[in-house]
Amino acid sequence: MTFSVLFATVREYKQAGISNLDTLTTLLNDTFGDWLISQGMSHLEMLDKNRLCLNVVGQLKKDSSPKGIKLHSRFLVISLDEIGDNPESVTDALKSYTSDGDGAYVWIIPDGYMAGLTAAEQEWEQHGGGYFSHESICISNTADIDTRCLLEVLYEDTGIENVSCEFDVPAHRSVHYRLDKLKDANGEPLIAKDAPVSYKITSQDARIVVQGSRILTSGENSIFASFGTVMAWCPQ
Repeated sequence: MTFSVLFATVREYKQAGISNLDTLTTLLNDTFGDWLISQGMSHLEMLDKNRLCLNVVGQLKKDSSPKGIKLHSRFLVISLDEIGDNPESVTDALKSYTSDGDGAYVWIIPDGYMAGLTAAEQEWEQHGGGYFSHESICISNTADIDTRCLLEVLYEDTGIENVSCEFDVPAHRSVHYRLDKLKDANGEPLIAKDAPVSYKITSQDARIVVQGSRILTSGENSIFASFGTVMAWCPQ
């Protein structure tokens, strides 16, 4: 897919007699919506028969508007008459924007539970042996900017106080946290074991992608082990 195809489709719709701007906007977003997202845009809007607006998922960092394109803080306006034979100049114009990243700002993992370790497992773990029952979260930040994230732990048992912590995820990086290794201000485990929980991860500055995983060991000498991994759920 290219911007040449997009603009050719606009012309074909109009030649077919589709002149209503709302109808044109709906048809174009239905056809090109997924591709626009892959190019760092969220929505297309026909402003009049010769101008369209593209919402950019990012912030303008430099104004280098080429012919037929006007750059704004988080969107650009294209004049179909002026852009002429150079539709792919839109690709160059998009380089003037930072990326807010992929994913969403809020993620939730509803099903959390870290089983307590047996006495034998605790001893083995102290000596660096094996992977025993625990949970992890992985966060990917594909944006051009760093972000700060808040992890909130929501207990099912109302007798246990909810806890939280913050951490940074640099631009174009990922972080991986063993949740059983997180400590509170007193150096104690942040998250209680043998307690059903949910996790909410909120990113302050950029869109992120979150994955949760769990290892559960059981049986004599931890002979049984299961591993599960799941994408978190985003409410947006």
